[in-house]
Amino acid sequence: MADINDLVNIARTQIGTEEDDKHQNKGSAILKYQQSTGLSGQGWPWCAAFVDWCVQQYADEGGLDITHVPRTTAAFGLISWGNDNHYQVFNPPMKAKDFKPNPGDIVVYEFSHTGIVSRNGDSQHDFYAIEGNTNPGGGRDGYEVAERGRNYSSVRKFIRLPVQAASPSASANAA
Repeated sequence: MADINDLVNIARTQIGTEEDDKHQNKGSAILKYQQSTGLSGQGWPWCAAFVDWCVQQYADEGGLDITHVPRTTAAFGLISWGNDNHYQVFNPPMKAKDFKPNPGDIVVYEFSHTGIVSRNGDSQHDFYAIEGNTNPGGGRDGYEVAERGRNYSSVRKFIRLPVQAASPSASANAA
């Protein structure tokens, strides 16, 4: 059975992946991410494609029945995908009792960028996320997969996948 930490581990294996020519949004190493969406070709921002690819790998490797894996090229499109599939979509925490992100949650930033929460924060950052198409400054127009420290003030929404998605056989038995 898959564990949500498997999603983080899949993303972590991609750290260091770079575009062939920096800031061109194309290259042999990132083609697999872009092919995981519904858009063909290259030359377009691929942060959401990176998240799509990771979730698709997580679903495939874990034998999970995530009926509609994401195939969006838009960071904000992941919010719609989460809502459409009845996943928990929530705001960044403002109070102590609010939901806090967990490793494996998808994060969508206000500046039209996305990633996968990789670990809890520390004294400098609220949380860390593994992101595609980022740069050393943490921007959304980058060239690499990297882990970045982030703060809640930059977050639009978090999306929590089911910890255990129904397997196809479990779904059949329930019918």
